[in-house]
Amino acid sequence: MPESSVPLAVLLALSCSVSWALANVYVQRAGIALGSLRALLYAQGLGCLLLLPLALAFDGPRAWPSTVDLGITAVGSAVGYYAMVVAFAQGSLSGVVPMITAWAVPAAIAGILWTGEWPTGAQAFGDALILVGAIGNGALAPAREPTEASTGGRALAWAAASAVGFGVMVAGTARLRPALGVIGVVPGVWIAQWALLAPVLLCRDVRGWPPRSAWPAVFGMAMFESAGFVAFTLATRMAPVAVVSPPASLSALLTVVYANRVLREPLSPLRWVLVLIAAVGTVVVALG
Repeated sequence: MPESSVPLAVLLALSCSVSWALANVYVQRAGIALGSLRALLYAQGLGCLLLLPLALAFDGPRAWPSTVDLGITAVGSAVGYYAMVVAFAQGSLSGVVPMITAWAVPAAIAGILWTGEWPTGAQAFGDALILVGAIGNGALAPAREPTEASTGGRALAWAAASAVGFGVMVAGTARLRPALGVIGVVPGVWIAQWALLAPVLLCRDVRGWPPRSAWPAVFGMAMFESAGFVAFTLATRMAPVAVVSPPASLSALLTVVYANRVLREPLSPLRWVLVLIAAVGTVVVALG
């Protein structure tokens, strides 16, 4: 692997973090504009349209994966994404995003139960840092609506549920990647997720096109979520995962910076310290 490709790989990994940070912003906007389930349906549908041609180009035709593995991963994906949209709609980005980033902890647990793979000592230490930073920051975050004191607690609970769902999803995609490909695994899991949610769709009013005012948020959610996966995949083809994972793991920190500087969400010095602790933990886990 030529050394000249490493800087480009790191740049792609950083663009992955920026893309996922922007996706977090648009997830919140789409969820508020359309409702959680409807926002997911349209955004992930667009995401599949964007990713499937790329998957065929990069991965080629693939084999059918284990149905059990695909089903479990799809359930994790459904819980992770749905709970994330609800958490973003109810709480501040700076309060819930670090908690959602704690998916590395349930992913490690799922890896132990699913594949028998134990985390290294460094990864366990990183998981502990993530929990301390995420839970501490979330507990200190003010409610989004000060007149409803319980709003912050509900948002944090949804964020924790999202972390668990994404943890299962991440562990499952690792098992599905050989069959579905490094890019194809994402639309593959999303399609399976919506196959499982089909009965729910029949009971919920998700019919009709979103209003024109909501499309920028839906498209932004789909575009930046998909772009992050593509950037990370390209980066891993140019440099080892140990090189590209740390810069690709900064999306939560970038989201908090955006929330503080652009959305004017207040963060005390203690909360900044806790956010940085969670970010350091994410990098430690990525380095392994």
